[in-house]
Amino acid sequence: MVIGGGPAGSSIGRLLAQWGHSVVILSRETPRARGLAESIPPSTRKLLSQIGSLDAVEASGFYRTRGNTVWWASREPRVETFGSAPEAEGYQVLRPDFDRVLLDSAAMAGADVRSDARVYSVALGDEAASVEYGEGGRRSTIACRMVVDASGRAGILGRRFRVPQPGHRMYALVGVWKRQDSWGLPDETHTVVETYRDGWAWSVPVSANERHVGAMVGSAIPQDGNPRALADAYQAEIANTAQLASRLRGAFLERVWACDASLYCANRYAGPRFLLAGDAGSFIDPLSSFGVKKALASAWLGAIVVHTRLGHADREMLASDFFSDWEHRVYATHLKRSRDFARAACAEHASAFWISRADVEIDASAAADDVDVAHDPDVQRAFEAFKAASRIDLTLADGIRFARRPVVRGREIVLEDALADGMRFVGNVDLVMLARMAGEHHDVPDLFDAYCQRCPPVPLPSMVGGLSLLVAKGILHERR
Repeated sequence: MVIGGGPAGSSIGRLLAQWGHSVVILSRETPRARGLAESIPPSTRKLLSQIGSLDAVEASGFYRTRGNTVWWASREPRVETFGSAPEAEGYQVLRPDFDRVLLDSAAMAGADVRSDARVYSVALGDEAASVEYGEGGRRSTIACRMVVDASGRAGILGRRFRVPQPGHRMYALVGVWKRQDSWGLPDETHTVVETYRDGWAWSVPVSANERHVGAMVGSAIPQDGNPRALADAYQAEIANTAQLASRLRGAFLERVWACDASLYCANRYAGPRFLLAGDAGSFIDPLSSFGVKKALASAWLGAIVVHTRLGHADREMLASDFFSDWEHRVYATHLKRSRDFARAACAEHASAFWISRADVEIDASAAADDVDVAHDPDVQRAFEAFKAASRIDLTLADGIRFARRPVVRGREIVLEDALADGMRFVGNVDLVMLARMAGEHHDVPDLFDAYCQRCPPVPLPSMVGGLSLLVAKGILHERR
């Protein structure tokens, strides 16, 4: 049973149905009047392809974006372009439309989609779970082996485990603007971001003539249901911006609404009979534009975890812990990046809003970034040495130990050897396999050919980068 038909719910449902499981998705459509525009970066294409929904998204005619224009604590814009190739373009989507495309894709894969369903209760028993819900005026209860909560901020199950992020109470005031002439941007397809003293603002186009413009604020918003009070509060925040306010002059404001955008995580993301996917488990700062991408990644890994748990009872705890650890790391990594952005904003806007975000404590072990092979100087020195060498003679360093760690292998979580510090893959290169093979070959081309015969093929620079990392970290060294 999957609760929620957003990107996480429809994607995990599609994958599990495609893999032969019986899947019911309980969905409630967001009213279009409150449908939010979101920017989806081109790096999301790979996930959409793995899930099986890329062709449907491509055929839906969403407005394409070629990058971002950012005024972050600066009066000068930073223009970020994705590239000129069609595959380097992202999507600017209205979420109700995007969600419907993914939900239809899940139904085509065999998931039983029940629209306009309201969940009343979820019981997690020792032998089964049960979900009570209403649809079309009737109440029903379905027993299932597992419940996936993908209900977003509603958190039907997720609220039981939710941990609010201190200092990150935030609301989004959103308006829909229209105009027939130019918005005055370097590229009219770009997402726009701008900081100001007590918040930050964004603008995402859904067409050449319509943009959603949001103000992210830490202060409370009008709660009396007065549309005029809400519109006035919104206009006051937009007036605090410089670049966006100037580009909205002469445009028509069609409607305004507000929603909670506070950050939170969970103290656990999986357990007996349940799994929390996407925003049901954690909500990252919207300034990253990675919210949908994170939901899709959570769904892809969540499907593998559920598939493993349903087929291999002996690996149930292993798979659950793997998923929880992954979600914890993703949240901590995004929180660290948000903190770094806030610290930059503090230099220009020394307000309580930015100070509270700049001072947040991060779990350093969870937020540790992957090794940057392209910029690590030790790795680069080893890389250049390999490019110049006519012969290699490498062996594992003394005392190198391998440990059994969970990894994704196909559609399952399995235990395999990893380096003692947990490293296993970088740039899709299997470091354990490469370390063991390196001593059997004496030139890079031979090692590359042998590696690609035994492992999924990778580009030659990626393999040499992995080899360089192993040398730089002292795992491999020249044979004496």
